[in-house]
Amino acid sequence: MQAIIALILLTFTVVPVTADESLVALAAQADWPCVRFQVLGVCRRNSPPFVGAKVRYWQPVLLVETTRRSGVSGIMEYKSVVAAMAGSRAEASACGAAGQADTTNLHLNEAHVFGFPFSDTFSLMVEAPCEGLPDLGSAISYISEQDRDEWRRARYEMKHPLAQMTAKVAPVCARYGALFPGLCLGVWGPLYPRTGFVVHASPATASAVAAFRAVDIAALKPQTPHQVVAPVLFWPDVRFDRLQMVSPVKQRCMAVGADPALWDNGVNARDGRFVWIYWRKKECCLF
Repeated sequence: MQAIIALILLTFTVVPVTADESLVALAAQADWPCVRFQVLGVCRRNSPPFVGAKVRYWQPVLLVETTRRSGVSGIMEYKSVVAAMAGSRAEASACGAAGQADTTNLHLNEAHVFGFPFSDTFSLMVEAPCEGLPDLGSAISYISEQDRDEWRRARYEMKHPLAQMTAKVAPVCARYGALFPGLCLGVWGPLYPRTGFVVHASPATASAVAAFRAVDIAALKPQTPHQVVAPVLFWPDVRFDRLQMVSPVKQRCMAVGADPALWDNGVNARDGRFVWIYWRKKECCLF
């Protein structure tokens, strides 16, 4: 187990950070100790040896960028792509904040969900010996500018049963969010409606909410009429998945909904742009 962790760290930490805000530069900021292999018990394998150790670990599967300006990306490889996909829909207006009665500390973020650059390498190193399926995903999964009506106004989302349930518990998310994992993102605020509008005193926390909402929209699950480029092939889990800020500063990975007082003090993005790595919890039978 320790050998696998050491190999992962060696493989990825030697990647040179040569380009500012390139995919490689951002991915190289991954908090690799977050992989954190845990042995859960004994399990049955389909190939020799037929008995293995059931392990739990976290894998970086997505890069999520939030910006305050529509049609703009700070990731070199995707600047022109995001601008082209946003097209004439790009605008900076913050009108039409669906479901937000309180506009104090109101933030509007666009969100872009990209595949993590090293997922294939990670899967070859971990998924193969685990007899698991690799996280094969699209380079681009979600661009909120293409989902303008729902991301900004939630015309159909507001009719979703989960959105209606969330409306009842939203006022207590900030204190008791952990009690409602399907409706609240811990103490960060409500999951629904899944729009770019977030009311929070912290721009960094508002960005984290928008990032998770974007991943949840892109997930392969029953949806309201959101416009998704290519589905993310798993269901996000508020209880176990993790987020890690890598821009404007690198932080350690954290639980979704972690107390902002523990991580967002002094975090400021002058251009209002944040980038996150999404870590997915996985379990498999390792020989």
